Amino acid sequence: MNLCNIGVVIIVFHPDAKLLESKLKQLGGDVAIVVVDNTPNEVIDIEQTNVAYIPLRENIGIANAQNVGIGNLLKRGCTHVVFFDQDSDFTEKYVRSIVDEYERTSTVRKNLFLLGPTVINKTNGEEYRSVIHTDKKDDQGFVEKREIISSGSCVSVEKLNQVGTMDTRLFIDYVDFEHCWRANSKGYVCGITRNVTLSHKVGSRELHFPHGYRVIISAPFRYYYQYRNWLWLCRKGYVPRQWKINKGIKFMLRPLYFPFCVKGWCEIEKNIIKGIYDGLFKYIRR
Repeated sequence: MNLCNIGVVIIVFHPDAKLLESKLKQLGGDVAIVVVDNTPNEVIDIEQTNVAYIPLRENIGIANAQNVGIGNLLKRGCTHVVFFDQDSDFTEKYVRSIVDEYERTSTVRKNLFLLGPTVINKTNGEEYRSVIHTDKKDDQGFVEKREIISSGSCVSVEKLNQVGTMDTRLFIDYVDFEHCWRANSKGYVCGITRNVTLSHKVGSRELHFPHGYRVIISAPFRYYYQYRNWLWLCRKGYVPRQWKINKGIKFMLRPLYFPFCVKGWCEIEKNIIKGIYDGLFKYIRR
C-alpha cells in the first residue's frame, strides 16, 4: 500500500497546538492529513505541507466534522481513511500498520467495513473490554465486533461509498456505533485487530464496580446527547435490540446511584431531562 493513497482525519476541539504539531510530525509527510477544528472562533497555525487545516470556527459536532474531513480526502484521491481524535496516542508506524492489517484482513473477510485497533486505556494501561459481549477471534488476530469506536480505525473509500458517511443528526454520541450498525445492515462486518494497539481515553473518568464492571463518566453536556440519541436510535430497525435494552436499563439506573458518587450530578440531571424531552418530541428524520 502506497502511503500517498492513505488519508488521515483528525478531529480537534480546543487542541494543544504544540501537542498536535508533535502528533502530526509523527504521522510523517507521506500520508494526506486533514485536521478539522471544531473550536469556536479559534484558528491555529499548521505549517506541515501535507496537512490541510480546516477551522470550522464553531462546534458543528464530530459527525459533521468527520464528513468534512472525508470530503477533503476524497478530493485528494485517497483510497483508505484512518480516523483519529486528539485524545489518541499513536506511534509513527501506526497508520501503515492499521492499513496493512485492513488489507490483510480484507483478503479473508471480503465484507470487512471498519477495522479498529485494540484500544488501551491510557490512564491505567488496560484494554477496554465489554463485560457482556463475548469476542469472536480468528487465528489471524481479527475480532469481530458489533460496534467499535472510530478513533484509530480504518476504512476503504470503496466500502465507505457503499455505506455512506456519518449521521450528522447525532452530533457526537453513538456516531461511530451507528455507522457500524448501518454497515452491518448492508452485509458488512466490523471489528478490531489484536495485532495493532492504540492508547486512548474514553470519557473524563471512570467508576469501578465488582466483577470488572465500570461506568465511564462523561462531561455533563454529553448526557443530553446520550439520552436523546438513544431514544432516536431506538426508532431504527437496524440498531441491535440488545443494545437498546441494555442501554435503556443503564440509563434508568443512573439516577439511582449517580447522586451518591458523581460530582455535579444536578447539571447532569438537567441534561438528561432535556435529552429525554428532545429524544421523544424533537426527532429529526434523515
